[in-house]
Amino acid sequence: MQVFFYVVSFGFLVFALYLFCHVRKKIEYYRRLEKSFDTIVDGLSKLDPNSPEEEFFQKILNIAMEVVPEAVKGSVSRITPSGDWIFVASRGHIVDLLGKRFPSRYLFRAGRDPVEVNFLDYDRDLFPDDMWKFFERTLRGTKKSLVVGIFSGDEFVGNIALDSPYSGFSELSKKVLKSLGNLASTYLLMRKTLANEQQLQKVMSTIFTLLLLFRKSISVEEFLKEALQKIVEASNVFTGGIVFEGNIPVFHTDLEEIPEFDFEESKEEEKIEKLVKDGVHYIVVHLDYKDMPSYHMVFLSNEDIAPSFFSVLNTFAEVVSLYLREYHLHQKYRELALKDPLTEAYSRHYFNEWIFSHMAWLRRNQKKSVLVIMDVDGLKMINDTYGHLMGDKALVEFVKTLKRTVRESDLVFRYGGDEFLLVLVDSTKDNAASVLERVEENLKDVDLPFKIEFSFGYEEIDGFMPIERALARADDLLYKNKFEKRGGSE
Repeated sequence: MQVFFYVVSFGFLVFALYLFCHVRKKIEYYRRLEKSFDTIVDGLSKLDPNSPEEEFFQKILNIAMEVVPEAVKGSVSRITPSGDWIFVASRGHIVDLLGKRFPSRYLFRAGRDPVEVNFLDYDRDLFPDDMWKFFERTLRGTKKSLVVGIFSGDEFVGNIALDSPYSGFSELSKKVLKSLGNLASTYLLMRKTLANEQQLQKVMSTIFTLLLLFRKSISVEEFLKEALQKIVEASNVFTGGIVFEGNIPVFHTDLEEIPEFDFEESKEEEKIEKLVKDGVHYIVVHLDYKDMPSYHMVFLSNEDIAPSFFSVLNTFAEVVSLYLREYHLHQKYRELALKDPLTEAYSRHYFNEWIFSHMAWLRRNQKKSVLVIMDVDGLKMINDTYGHLMGDKALVEFVKTLKRTVRESDLVFRYGGDEFLLVLVDSTKDNAASVLERVEENLKDVDLPFKIEFSFGYEEIDGFMPIERALARADDLLYKNKFEKRGGSE
């Protein structure tokens, strides 16, 4: 039996270490991805739509090298109207690339998804001698290059190429470079189609100012609301707009009547869909992103929409999608960072941050909640008898039982060691006793070689009593409960 417990304890140790490393790795991944998107947003928001194209390419390259840490050199190549291949931006090379041109048939044509290549592995007989020598000097010390194509609509325009002395690029680097490549492509399409249309230039500038909203701490709904209003105001084309979450309208620009849509039946796979109903023209921008609600922005017009305007809306959709990705990453990283990795209860740090906004909500709505302090009994004895891993298992099962018993709106926090806080939202003391009785009953179903019991104390909060006082009162009742369990003696 003792050997069995050693084996079980070792298994729990391995699992706990794996879980800890996995969570740490995930947090670091989302932190880096969020930081990369922040860099892209910050760089793009500073672009001047009227700047020369060469300046634009150099700024895009600078952003790319900042978000791809493996890159030490980089370049942007471009197909010219005459059919040549020319370098329009360069960074980190000892050879001057700018203006260097070759026949376009020698250009590697990347797609919309970044690819890793080693240009020096190519058969040198495929290239003229002077071109091969140029590549040897340029790519000296490079083991891999990460290349993504730039497009204007469906037309291939050129490449962003990042060179690394390492053997490869991370999936994170590929993901952020793909987003940057997509934004660069939509920007070029806009420049091409909007060259002489001042009204659409105004809309384009408005779209890029939306990037500045990323710096505000606003929700997805607030961002979509402001984005919708700005596009309608900047355009002489649209008479109004609506934001849908699924098929439900959540905001509109003072429309007298809201049309009905069933987006689930839509077979359109593109981001932009064009519809006509009862003489009204509708442009639908579909905004689907994994693990988040499906949003749709609908713009209304009394006339048919010119094809040139669709390039603007494609860029608009790309900017809004970038916001959704960044918001999603921020929420995911925040959730990982603010949870206790062992029990998945919220952390004490998050309680200190959350409770003040909750107190304000209680005051505004004249509501009450119940603050419960809970302490797992005999954890030291469990650790000494069965081992610390079994003690950790007890805490994990305790929190699971708490969450299974209370409502989804109630929050569980690990306050320290074996002490937890439970906030029964929009509740009273009268309800707390029955909730805690159900927790005690449900803990009897936990399959462990010992019983999990707990002591508690609770206090009602209404938003006016200082939280420190409520915690102190609940803590006093907790120790009174412990004292009574010990038969009234220390």
